[in-house]
Amino acid sequence: MIDVTGQAARRPPPVGSGTRREARRMLRSFVIWLDSYIAQRGASAVIAGLVGIMAFAGLLGTVFGSQVVRAGGFTAVGLLIVTGILLMLADRRRLQREYDIHRDLLTKYCDFITDHRPEPLILVSDWSQDVHLKRNGDVRELITIKATVLREDIHFLRFKAGCEWNQPERYRNKVKIRARSLKVNGSAGPHWNVTRSWPSDRKMRVLVHLHSPVRQGQEIRLEMERLWPAKCKPLMCDSTVDNFVFSTTKLIQIQKVCYRVILPKGFSAVYWPLGFDEEETAECGIEEETDRDGRKNYILKVRDLTSYAEVGMQLELE
Repeated sequence: MIDVTGQAARRPPPVGSGTRREARRMLRSFVIWLDSYIAQRGASAVIAGLVGIMAFAGLLGTVFGSQVVRAGGFTAVGLLIVTGILLMLADRRRLQREYDIHRDLLTKYCDFITDHRPEPLILVSDWSQDVHLKRNGDVRELITIKATVLREDIHFLRFKAGCEWNQPERYRNKVKIRARSLKVNGSAGPHWNVTRSWPSDRKMRVLVHLHSPVRQGQEIRLEMERLWPAKCKPLMCDSTVDNFVFSTTKLIQIQKVCYRVILPKGFSAVYWPLGFDEEETAECGIEEETDRDGRKNYILKVRDLTSYAEVGMQLELE
C-alpha cells in the first residue's frame, strides 16, 4: 500500500497481536514460577492449591448466584491442572534421567574401589538362599549371609544377579530389593540403602551400602530380600528349561552354600547338575525334598567354592 506522499505505508499491527504476546509472556512466567514451586513444595502442594482455587471459585459462584463466575473459575482451574500435570510429568522425566546418570556413576566408582585391589573382600562362612517361585513366574528370594571382613575396611557390598531371558523394562523397573543387618541372635537390625543397576536386560548389579565401615576381622550378618516379577516366567508359563546358577568372583570366598528352589504347591520338576558331576564332586550335591506345605524343594549344597566357580542346577517342570 502506498500513501499520498509516495512512501510505503506501514501496515497497522494485527488486532490483538499485543494481547497474544502479553498472554504468552504471562504463561511463560507462570510456567517458570510453577516449576520452581513444584521443586520447593512438591506436587502434592500444587494439587492442594488447585483444589482450593476450584472450591473458592465454586463458593463465589454460589454467593453471587452467577453461573458465569463458577464456569469461568472451573475452566481456569482445569487449564491450570492440565498445565501442572504436564509440568510434573516433564519434571519427573528430568529427575529420572538425572537419577540414572548419578546411579551409573556411583556404580562405576564403587566398581573401581572394589576391583583395584587384588585381595578378597569378605570370607563367607554361610550363604543361605531360598528362591520362592509363584505360578506366574514371579520370584521372591531371601538371602542370609554370615561373613568376615578380609580387607582393612569395607563400606559396601556388591552382588550380581540375573535371569535366563531378556526382561522388558516394565518388569525390571518393578524389582524391589531390601537389605538389612542381622544381630547375633538372628533378630532383624537396621535397613541399609541399596543401589541397583542393569548392565543388560538379563543382569542386575546390586550395591548394599553399610551405615558405617566394617573393619578387618569383624563379622557381617546380612539379610537381603529380592522381589523379582516374572524372573522365572519361561519356566512356569512357557514350560522351558531354566538354570539356577551360583557363581563367585575373586572378591568373595565362600565356605558353605545352601541354595534352595521352592516350587508352588502341586508342581514338580526334573533336575540336572550344572558345572559339576555329582558322582565325582563331593563338595557339590543336589537334594529333592517335600516341605511341610507340600511344596517340592530342590536344594543345591556346596562347600569350599573356589574363585570364579559356577555351579548350579537346571530345572524343567514335569
